Amino acid sequence: MSSNAGAPVVAAIDLGYGLTKYTRLARGEGRATGIEYDIFPSIALGVDRRRYELEERRSENVKVVTYNGESFVVGPDVMNRVASSSDFGRHLDEKYYDSAPYHALMRGALSYIDEDHIDVLALGLPVSHFRDPAKPAALKASYTGEVSLDGERTITIGKVVVRPQPMGGFYSLDRHIEGINKTIAKYPHSGLKPLRDWDHLVETMTIVTVDPGEYTLDWLLVNQGKPNTGVSGAAGDAGRHRVMTSVKEHLEAKIGRAIAPSNLQRLNNSLRTGAVFKLDGRAIDMADPEILDAARRAVRDPVGIMMNGIKGAWDYTDMIVMVGGHPAHYAEEIASRMPDMPIYVPKHSVFSNVEGLQLIGEGVAEADALAAAQAV
Repeated sequence: MSSNAGAPVVAAIDLGYGLTKYTRLARGEGRATGIEYDIFPSIALGVDRRRYELEERRSENVKVVTYNGESFVVGPDVMNRVASSSDFGRHLDEKYYDSAPYHALMRGALSYIDEDHIDVLALGLPVSHFRDPAKPAALKASYTGEVSLDGERTITIGKVVVRPQPMGGFYSLDRHIEGINKTIAKYPHSGLKPLRDWDHLVETMTIVTVDPGEYTLDWLLVNQGKPNTGVSGAAGDAGRHRVMTSVKEHLEAKIGRAIAPSNLQRLNNSLRTGAVFKLDGRAIDMADPEILDAARRAVRDPVGIMMNGIKGAWDYTDMIVMVGGHPAHYAEEIASRMPDMPIYVPKHSVFSNVEGLQLIGEGVAEADALAAAQAV
């Protein structure tokens, strides 16, 4: 986004099956002061706008948006409604990115961004979707120009750029050179030397960015700044929901009954954050060895698919970078198979993709501004 009056306004949205991440312009004393990153669950619940009471809207951190004549509630406090509902407003399948909940969540993110005009909007898609030229083209067409958010408010978007989600994770490394150098120091046998800066990374390193999403496991090999789509890919039904399902089944066997659907979101959050999960008055530690074993069992097949997909390119890969909301189980499984491979996990990996998408968008805006100036 812009940091000075008159500069291009750039925003980014990384909309996954589990979480919606976005950037917005921070303002203070009537001017832009920087960029903020925020997040809310990828849950869009249908509502009857006429019955959605005004006081309730004021008391919750949610947005009511409209897509294709339907109204949806989205935002951080949508969890208050999920707690009493088995409808998670999610479509965990390959058609998710064409669904009404997806477009409702996009409108929710644009509402929270809270701009009337965006010059460049950077979006991400899973690698498998990005490979189909029709899908990024459709996304660009849907969000270029005037977009109605809630039937009353609209936003105008000048340009939309779409990239594979893990490409955002790769570009975010521009802000993590110190962390990468610390990882290099832990693997002296790798022969890697400390990096001077981002350009040094791009010029010399081959990196595999691994993004375990809620539904898909995406991976992208970038060799000296250029993505190698031949060995990059995505596996469906291979994301973190497998971990939740495996842990859920383990707990059900232990307590002798089914866990109600309304508890699944709490379980998912506990797995993501490490918070205690309460069940029947009992506090369940997510670090319990039996739970960790259940989680590791769930990721073995997806990691195997990724390892086979990259094939011989592992031989010239310098480092794996893990991004996404909770990549720890996947990182541990990869490390058990390749103990000599340097693996870097950014501290705030949940924002890695959207951070990089923001940088990509800013680069596009700068190039467009330069081209316009030279054309005068």
